[in-house]
Amino acid sequence: MTKTVARSRVEWWRAPMVSTLVTGLCLPILLFLRGLAEMALDPCPSEPGSCPATRHGLAFADGCLTATLVLLVVQWPVAFLLRPARVWAALAPGTALFLGVVTVFGVQPGQ
Repeated sequence: MTKTVARSRVEWWRAPMVSTLVTGLCLPILLFLRGLAEMALDPCPSEPGSCPATRHGLAFADGCLTATLVLLVVQWPVAFLLRPARVWAALAPGTALFLGVVTVFGVQPGQ
């Protein structure tokens, strides 16, 4: 006698695992690009009002990095407990990472 287990309960970990691997491999690339974007601002003086849009953009990129790390951790319990939200929870860290990359590529060089 074999006991059948519901397929969705056994394989709940697949979506967060793929998301963690892909996002975890791409996260160092965003960190590197974030460092390069900071060097693009070297000609800007550090006084308030200089290159304001760029400074806010980099602050948004930092927020995206933080959100990516938080979403990577939170997706695991969400995927285990909430079956309908499993795919959305797995897509959230990659979306935050993508927003961070787009923001870093939008940084204009200093004047």
